[in-house]
Amino acid sequence: MAAVRLLELRNTYKWGGGPDKTILLSAEKHDASRVSVVVAYIRDVRDHEFQITDMAKGRGLTYYEIPESGKLDLRVLRALREIIVRHDINMIHGHDYKSDLFAYLIRRLMWRRPMALVSTAHAWVMVGRKGELYRRLDLFLMKRFDHLFAVSKATQEEMLAAGIPESKITVLYNGIDTETWSRDHVKTTVREELGIPQTSPVIGYVGRIMPEKDLETWIRSAAIVAKRYPQAKFILVGEGKDGTTLHELQSLAASLGIADRLMFPGFRRDLPRIYAAFDVFVMSSLREGLPNSILEAMALGVPVVTTDVAGAKELVVNEETGFVVDQKDVHGLAASVLKILDHESIRIRMGRAGRERVEAEFSFIQRLRKIEDLYGRILGVEELVQSSHAPAATYSI
Repeated sequence: MAAVRLLELRNTYKWGGGPDKTILLSAEKHDASRVSVVVAYIRDVRDHEFQITDMAKGRGLTYYEIPESGKLDLRVLRALREIIVRHDINMIHGHDYKSDLFAYLIRRLMWRRPMALVSTAHAWVMVGRKGELYRRLDLFLMKRFDHLFAVSKATQEEMLAAGIPESKITVLYNGIDTETWSRDHVKTTVREELGIPQTSPVIGYVGRIMPEKDLETWIRSAAIVAKRYPQAKFILVGEGKDGTTLHELQSLAASLGIADRLMFPGFRRDLPRIYAAFDVFVMSSLREGLPNSILEAMALGVPVVTTDVAGAKELVVNEETGFVVDQKDVHGLAASVLKILDHESIRIRMGRAGRERVEAEFSFIQRLRKIEDLYGRILGVEELVQSSHAPAATYSI
């Protein structure tokens, strides 16, 4: 039996986001002799578009989907107790305020069982009063955990400001599988599918269509670029929790006269083909952790223009792999995009530099080995023993 018997616990909706790519790929790639992994997702029963289960099954993971009715369904605790006992779990890794709350409660409930709690702060991106409430709750809970991972230095600073001791926090940047995310594996892009000529510049975004992404600024900057490049196309890939933000953006695009050049393909699984069609990747966010989408764009050799938000400005080296501008700076975003489009040499140089930076500093496997070492230290395991991993299976509670 592996020395670290880990439960990855997460709550999200629909297809998830960057953290979910990390969780599922980690579970698949962990050294099974060091860490055995069970993945559990708490799913709102009203979420009929939930796709994480299919994604986990496709990877052959030991996986549980735990249905939840309401904000604090105590039946989740019963399900967690069954999972912990069945798999002899000795560490729970939470990834959001809800999973951190249930991890904290189940350890209190099962106080006789030695069990370490760790959490990754992916950043608190929800805006408004509800988002601030969840942020404060999560930080309160984190103070009671054994160790914490911050996805960026900016996130670590936010945790320190909340009174969490520095000794409890390790900054652990997201990583990316550079073998999968490579132009070498892209045979065709989505230009043909979307009817975009090879000569048309394409400016793109991949991520949630939500208020914290400030895609209003994105579209306003696109309208400026469109005046210089009438043949340019603009692609916003992703969906939101509901269609409210999407409808607002569509109305804005129509009022600015670029609705016929702006595309919303929705959620896509073939992201390498998406990125490979972009000439520039643009992120206009107000709140971020460490955006996987920027890593993915850089891995595909696409220069990035981003606002100076949290981890994004730690990924993009200004004027080397792209440009970093102030938040809500419509003209700054547009000027940076135009500089890349106007000078092919800059686009090629920045794209190459981005790929090299990802390969050198954001390797997924290197990140995974670091976190395995950290798990061992947290549990006080001097030497992680060799063991065979039980056959992968999928369960439902």
